[in-house]
Amino acid sequence: MDENNIQMNENIEIRDDRRDGVLKTDIRGFDELFAGGGIPKGNSVLVAGGPGTGKSILCRQICFNLVSKGKKCMYVSFEESKERIVKSMEKFGWDVNRFIETGNLLIQKINPLDILRMKFGSIGGSGSATELSYKIKPLVIPKDFQPDVIAVDSLSAIIEASVTKDKNYRIYLQQLFSFFEETGATSFLITETDPIPSRFSESGIEEFLADGIIVLYNFQKEDFRENAIEILKMRDGKHQKKIVLMEISDQGVIIHPEKRVVVNNS
Repeated sequence: MDENNIQMNENIEIRDDRRDGVLKTDIRGFDELFAGGGIPKGNSVLVAGGPGTGKSILCRQICFNLVSKGKKCMYVSFEESKERIVKSMEKFGWDVNRFIETGNLLIQKINPLDILRMKFGSIGGSGSATELSYKIKPLVIPKDFQPDVIAVDSLSAIIEASVTKDKNYRIYLQQLFSFFEETGATSFLITETDPIPSRFSESGIEEFLADGIIVLYNFQKEDFRENAIEILKMRDGKHQKKIVLMEISDQGVIIHPEKRVVVNNS
């Protein structure tokens, strides 16, 4: 037990070194939205938006760009299979299989019901956390794999699985964000919202726990739709406070910091 604790502390110490500086995504135009040229390392960031806004594409592109530079990323899906995720990335010309083979990219498909059963005994339990639940990690990272980035797609699947167990979901979220902080990884957590959201997570809890919130939009503009992006908040990172045009091309996401988008709430 003491040996395991020592190993865990060593891992945390190693990962704390990565908190210095910023995470450069290398997405065209995105890093320019930040005064420091990227997202502060170690932050937990919500990627919020309605259907068709490009949330998954953005997170998958960040992972691909980083593994292309030798970084390690873990992409956790609660809905799509590994095969579907790989195919969706290949459509943009991203050869992800070679990074999966080298061990730099880890894609996991997890059943959200299994998480709730594992952590709370059963999904029909009393709603109170057991002592055991605090000893189980919210996500499983393979031994000797220290991710620079963790992407979770999506938290909405967890809340749907625990819709009648609000207390368990709150406890899970608190543990999840604490878990990310301990790993030292920069994390991206996808959440579903209304097309023009007034809050940025389904439960309203996540946005208070997160270090940052990135909001994606899909506006109706006369006879066409327009994608846009906004950095709503980012702890320890100065950023542009405006909604700007986001393009989803056949090679991925492109951000246009110079093209401001006006929101029409009507």
